[in-house]
Amino acid sequence: MMTPSPWLVCPKPNPHARLRLFCFPYAGGGSVIYRAWTAGLPGTTELWCIRPPGRESFQGEPPFTRLVALVEALVPVMLPYLDVPFAFFGHSMGALISFELIHALRRWHDGVPVHLFTAGHRAPPGQVALGPAHG
Repeated sequence: MMTPSPWLVCPKPNPHARLRLFCFPYAGGGSVIYRAWTAGLPGTTELWCIRPPGRESFQGEPPFTRLVALVEALVPVMLPYLDVPFAFFGHSMGALISFELIHALRRWHDGVPVHLFTAGHRAPPGQVALGPAHG
């Protein structure tokens, strides 16, 4: 059994899930924005919402002001939850956090997500943005 973390909220635990979907909120957002997603996910997927310090019931902790520090703090929090295939979804600032977290996990952990879904943010400089063909 995993030790609960104030960083993570699982609205509907599913011990038989074959995939964990971790959702990262926009700047200033919290886990609540993704909780309703459980109704639309397949029964084989377990939703985990990231709740950064300074948000919701984790409000007593100071928020991070540097992306690198946030990602470095998030890696050890996430590792116990990465024992099954997983995917990341990030919106706006959450897209950037999830992207940088993948790079950190590559350095410190064997696994990376089976997929990264992003919205509301362009690909970081030097990265390929995949999307519909134009022309």
